[in-house]
Amino acid sequence: MEILREILLTLHLLGMAIIVGGYFTVIRSPRVMPGMLHGAYLQLVTGLLLMGLAEMGDGDVNHMKLGIKLVMAILVTVFAFIGNRKQKDFTAGTPSEGAAATAVKNPSATMAHLTFAFAVINVLVAVFVH
Repeated sequence: MEILREILLTLHLLGMAIIVGGYFTVIRSPRVMPGMLHGAYLQLVTGLLLMGLAEMGDGDVNHMKLGIKLVMAILVTVFAFIGNRKQKDFTAGTPSEGAAATAVKNPSATMAHLTFAFAVINVLVAVFVH
């Protein structure tokens, strides 16, 4: 059971690294990358599995901490999903070659910032809330 927990924890941390790394790769022109959405899915699924393993164990479980982390993980996933959808719509509607080029803010930029921020806050809750 401990090996399963370690594998899930590694995948969980890898999901967070994908979100944070994806954000930093596009920080100059922020947008939600598809990898950020996949990282959010990975974190949500592995987090739920880790929560189930914690409930099955003999030790005490901090339900408040797990509840906060679950809500944050859902928010990260929703922000990444909405941002990914906006990004797809934005790239599908590129102007034609003859149209005048105008500087347009990427509509998924706000969702990219929120995805990153809530993923980092979720890590801070995991580390500092006992």
